[in-house]
Amino acid sequence: MNNSKSFYLSIWRWHFYAGLYVVPFMIMLSVTGLMMLYAPKLERWLHADLFYLPYDRHGSMSYEAQTRLVADHYPDATIKYLYVTQGPHDATRFQLSRPDEDFWVFVDPVAERILGDLSITHSLYAWADDTHGTFMLGLTGDWMIEIATSLTILLIVTGVFLWWPRGNKSLFQALRIRFGGNRSMWRDIHSVSGILLSVFLLFFCISGLSWTSVWGAKLVQAWSTFPMEKSAANVSSVLTHDELNRQGLKQIPWNLEQAPMPESLVMDGSSVSLDNLVVRSRSMGFSRFQLHFPVGDTGVYTATASSMGRDIENATDDRTIHFDRYNGAVLADIGYEDYNWFAKSMAIGIALHMGQMGWWNLLLCTFYCVGVLGLCITGVIMWWQRRPGKLLVLGAPPMPKDLRRWQHATWLLLPLSLLFPMAAATMITMLAIDFIASRWIPQVHTLYR
Repeated sequence: MNNSKSFYLSIWRWHFYAGLYVVPFMIMLSVTGLMMLYAPKLERWLHADLFYLPYDRHGSMSYEAQTRLVADHYPDATIKYLYVTQGPHDATRFQLSRPDEDFWVFVDPVAERILGDLSITHSLYAWADDTHGTFMLGLTGDWMIEIATSLTILLIVTGVFLWWPRGNKSLFQALRIRFGGNRSMWRDIHSVSGILLSVFLLFFCISGLSWTSVWGAKLVQAWSTFPMEKSAANVSSVLTHDELNRQGLKQIPWNLEQAPMPESLVMDGSSVSLDNLVVRSRSMGFSRFQLHFPVGDTGVYTATASSMGRDIENATDDRTIHFDRYNGAVLADIGYEDYNWFAKSMAIGIALHMGQMGWWNLLLCTFYCVGVLGLCITGVIMWWQRRPGKLLVLGAPPMPKDLRRWQHATWLLLPLSLLFPMAAATMITMLAIDFIASRWIPQVHTLYR
């Protein structure tokens, strides 16, 4: 580690500026992340009368008959998919869509009646997901959150450097917290908790960035998308698998979202039986899964079970099968083993990110979110304690006297940020603002004291 004071101040200054932008977003992401972890469980508990039957569903009506019942009851909506479950007391669940809303419809197949419906678009989970992913600002919010997440990686690197023991200080001593209520205590709590969380924080940043519109959609997701053209004879030039996702609900494996949908060969006659497809899907290894309905005359039935759709816990069991809507032929069969190495790592990473791999994963994500909140709060307390008395003073760490060290720190961090385009653009902008504001604008110079 470089012991130069100027270099240290340069790294500290970058850490400060990145944290200034990141902290509000990390607080928001942690709170909404906690909401998304527990909202599905809360929803099932609050609406148990819709999700579960008081008796065994053995000998119930066919799926075709249930579909007709739902279509007759909701003539202004389009049935998107059927959720097939293995629970003996589970109600049959359909997902429907109107122009302004997606919602669940629950059917009692024994009593042959509609139990009720439940909004997806206006649910707690959908609100938290929209806030978590776009700050409810659409593409602009997506970019803002991608910048925050990318800069968090910069915070991790600079934070490790600032914490790293120097001189005669050992690693054990660096991990001790000096309690006493002063600035040293808060600095120790912040730095030690940051070190303990750093690996988890880096993992959540990388897996979270996979959903963003630049680093995720334009770079890694595009490169990792499954080549559907090599598996299906006919593919759509318009529809992709993302068509199967609904607002506020991701249901399709990450590496299939940009892949084109296969197409059925248009034939005379009716579509294959829904009950037949359910039986065939189960015989092919599915237990809990979604059966998506065709879109258009050349559309296909799609059976999918994935950790993304909360159908299964183990991401290595991901599987998606497309059936021809007319003759039931298998057009494509994609499983975890067909993913490339990055798509495999993201499948597992996303499942861990969402707390889908069991109770231990849920607890780990919970402790992580609480830990990040604590990290943000201690960072704000440290800033508040060290800033000058004037309220409108930013209190940034001083500019190094040796500007070569400032440049060295910049050139050290910039290659890292280039791996994440939004971070690189932000760093260049921050550098320009810092240079101009601290030298050429007297009014702003005071703020930077």
